[in-house]
Amino acid sequence: MSHDALQNASFFIESPVAIDTFAFVRVRTGITIKEVNYLCVGGTNWVGQVQEGDANGLNGANTQSIDTTALAGVNNSITTFSNAVVDAGDYLVLKTTSVSGTPTSLVVTINYLEN
Repeated sequence: MSHDALQNASFFIESPVAIDTFAFVRVRTGITIKEVNYLCVGGTNWVGQVQEGDANGLNGANTQSIDTTALAGVNNSITTFSNAVVDAGDYLVLKTTSVSGTPTSLVVTINYLEN
């Protein structure tokens, strides 16, 4: 497999709330995040970011210098990262800081390259 082919991982959360912080995928090899897309459906917005967790899905380190405010009904694409490299065996973690209104769902897609 070519390591320079862009790959992605995507997941869906029903009715996200401000306490939603959890590991969602463990990376087998080291990766570099190239883009994260957040789609908040319903409500006003979702605020948070994808983090790099450790091998136990804990101790999340921010991948962005500030959280994303994902406006409802709009694809919110992030391409600038302060920590885009995730080590092999670590988890990607979704950190929710807040929500406004009552979002019915959140779709997150991470585009990345294997290192």
